Amino acid sequence: MQGFDLQQKSKELLTGLDDYVKSHFEQFVKQYVDFFSAYCEKIYQMQQQGKKGAIAYIHFSVLRTNILLRKHVIRVDAYDERWYMDTVECSSGYHVEDIYCYLEKYGEIVEEMRSRSNGKISLAEAQKKVFVESNYYLFYTAELIRLGMRKALQTESYQKIRREPCFVVCMGGFMDRFDILYKDDCTIKDSGEVKRYLQSQKKTLFSYEIYENLDLSKGNYEGLEFQYSSFAGCDFTHSSWNKSRLAFSNFQNTTLKDTKMEKTKIFDTDFSGATLEQVSFAGAKLKYISFVGARLFQVDFSKALLAENINFQDAQIVDCKLPERR
Repeated sequence: MQGFDLQQKSKELLTGLDDYVKSHFEQFVKQYVDFFSAYCEKIYQMQQQGKKGAIAYIHFSVLRTNILLRKHVIRVDAYDERWYMDTVECSSGYHVEDIYCYLEKYGEIVEEMRSRSNGKISLAEAQKKVFVESNYYLFYTAELIRLGMRKALQTESYQKIRREPCFVVCMGGFMDRFDILYKDDCTIKDSGEVKRYLQSQKKTLFSYEIYENLDLSKGNYEGLEFQYSSFAGCDFTHSSWNKSRLAFSNFQNTTLKDTKMEKTKIFDTDFSGATLEQVSFAGAKLKYISFVGARLFQVDFSKALLAENINFQDAQIVDCKLPERR
């Protein structure tokens, strides 16, 4: 429509939202933690009354009807291990006005375009544009929840609710596909089975895998990609991670001896307290990495790109090849 550049308007609104979120980040996190703590208290009271069992899922549901009604609330439900078959409702609403008010402005622009189109743009087409645009706002909300969970886990109300050994916080449509935002999995796992599963190459991208304190030595994990996963306390002696990708993952207190990490891409991953001996990072790219308190012996970072925020605080570094930062 003449006088409207919808793509440009979208970009301007998202830029405004991005600036607002960054400048009010701590406020957003506090609001989420306060909400989550109160919701966990509700779950706890229902458990005390015998109305709810151990919780396996907390699901944030984005309802299209709420978007159309400009009701900026995300539905939250707690389910036991039966998930949607859990018939005892435990619902709440997470208010997201500060984020979705920008989407509302976008919807107003789309509606004005429709009113000026003389019937060329139908109501259904206008609504579809808003639904598609809402995916950007869902991303912001999901990331705030993902980051907010780090502090929410420390609240007393969360600590006292009964949870299943595998507990998931997720977001998606109501009773529809979802994305995991947090996962705690303390189920007992067999080292051999895990190693065979990872080496099978049946899949190469993994998210929220939790394999802790396992013997995964002598393994070939080349070319695999892990996001938001934990291998804390695992043994990767005589293993290869060449050309793999690690993001937002946990390698705290792991053992990596005679381990190949060549041409890996590692982002925001924690190796604090780990033991690295005769490990090769040659050709790797590392950014936002913690080696705090780690023990590094004959570790080769030659020809590796150590970008920003590589933390070697209190690390023991002996006979290592460290390249100059670029």
